[in-house]
Parts: sequence; structure tokens; C-alpha cells
Amino acid sequence: MDCYIKCNMNSGILKINEYYKTFTKQEKKLADFLLKNINEASVLTISELSKKSGVSCSTINRFAITLGYKGFKEFIRDMYHEANSLPVQENVYEINHENPLNMDIDTVIKVVCNLNIESIRNSLMMLEETKVLKAIEAIHKAPRVVVYALSGSVAPALDLKFKFQRLGINCEVYDNPHSLILSATTLKSKDVVIALSYTGETKEILDALKYVKENGAKIIGITMVGNNSLSKICDICIEHSSVDKGLRTYSTRSRVVQENIIDILYIGLCTKRKGFLERYYSLFAKDKEDKNNK
Repeated sequence: MDCYIKCNMNSGILKINEYYKTFTKQEKKLADFLLKNINEASVLTISELSKKSGVSCSTINRFAITLGYKGFKEFIRDMYHEANSLPVQENVYEINHENPLNMDIDTVIKVVCNLNIESIRNSLMMLEETKVLKAIEAIHKAPRVVVYALSGSVAPALDLKFKFQRLGINCEVYDNPHSLILSATTLKSKDVVIALSYTGETKEILDALKYVKENGAKIIGITMVGNNSLSKICDICIEHSSVDKGLRTYSTRSRVVQENIIDILYIGLCTKRKGFLERYYSLFAKDKEDKNNK
């Protein structure tokens, strides 16, 4: 899709952009029409929108419900408000269709920085406080925390492990399919699994989580917003921005949003585990003092 619009959450426009990859063919057809014709679409009846976009009225209603609205009327009211109140801003997602590797360095710097900033900004707007609090409480009380991650999610997972261990949390990372299954079979009901998957469709992680479910351990998913497999299986799903474009293959935006959520969980846990954090820093302060005295 080549029609992303920059906007605020909880907006219908941003919701369309974020959920776009999960839409059916007909829903994508409707989404494309809405994003290209927001001013016109915002004043149409459902019948008029159906005729203009080329999709059925039932598809439009399902589309609105998928985005979290009660129905078409609530959705179109939101769209009308945005069309008449949001200023037109620079579209950071309109990236040239040329190969990103052929961009000059000035363009690369601007594009990558703007996309990373936008990803975090959008994630900020969609993070649900209640889910974050539940995740922090579950991790704080868990006798054992294991992290499942593969490929590009391994680096954030290792950072999470290091930060959690600072706080005295028994935490380990499993980053290959064989170890995922083995660890899943040893978990107890009070343990917590944190599954990192940008798409929410990493097969090896989903396979391991089936065993986790059987053992009754709690699953916290960190994944992109939308109706993906990980969001369906986990007990607490923390969703982040999913908007991507041609640069995703070359950039680190998936890790940027994952690291952002990890930092949020870490700081939240610090408030509950101050003693462990103070002990950690005192140990390193003593070690530094001993070295200076030698």
C-alpha cells in the first residue's frame, strides 16, 4: 500500500494503517479508498461508501468493528472529526519506490530517523496501561521468567534478560526451536513466558507456546498490533506499532519498538524491586572502589 497518513491515536486513520496487513482483500480495498479520500469518505452514508469503494455494506460494518468501533456510525463520526480537525502533515511513510540501498546518505539519515520516531510515537498512543501493569505484576511475582525470541528479536531479548537480572529476576532467553520446546515442557503454572515476535506469526514460538499453555504458565506477548496468532494465544498482549514500508528489510524498527516496551517494563519493575536495583549498583560501586584502591 502506498497511502499512509500521519496522524494521532486513537484515530481511525492510524488504526487503518496499523491493522492494514491483517485485512482481507476486500477490507484492503476499502482501506485504500478511505485513506486516499478521507475528506469525501467522512461525509458518506454506508450505502454511498459501499458504492464508491466497491465493497459491500456488511464488509464496511465488519471493518469498523475490527477497528474497535461499535459499528459504521461510530467509525464514520471519528473519521469526520479527523478530516475536519487534523492538520495535513508531512507523510513519513511515502518512501520512494527506488531501492533504499540507492538512496544518498542524507536521505537515509532522514528516512530512518523519522520512521523510528514515528514507530515509537504510534506505539505510545496504542499501549494500554492496564495490560502493561498486568505484565509488570506477573513478572514481579513469577518464580521464573523465560523469554522466547528468534532471529532479529534475539538482541532485544538478551537486553531484557540483562535488565531483569539486575532486578533479581530469574530470567533466561531461549533462541532456537529445540530449546524453546524443551523449556516449555519444564514450566510451572506460576512461571511467565515473554514471547517476542514482531509479526506474531513465528511458527517455532507458537509451537512452543502450545506446551506452555498445557503447563498453565502465563504468556506475555510483545507483537505488532492486529489479529495475529500470538495475540490470540497469549494471556497479556502488549501491542506496538506495525506500520512498515520498503525499508523494513534494511532498518531496525522492529527492534526499536520492542526495546521501547522492554524499557517500559524494566522501569515499571524498578519501582517494585528497588532493593535489588540498589544492591546491583552497590556491588559495582564497591568493585570500582576496590580497583581504585589497588
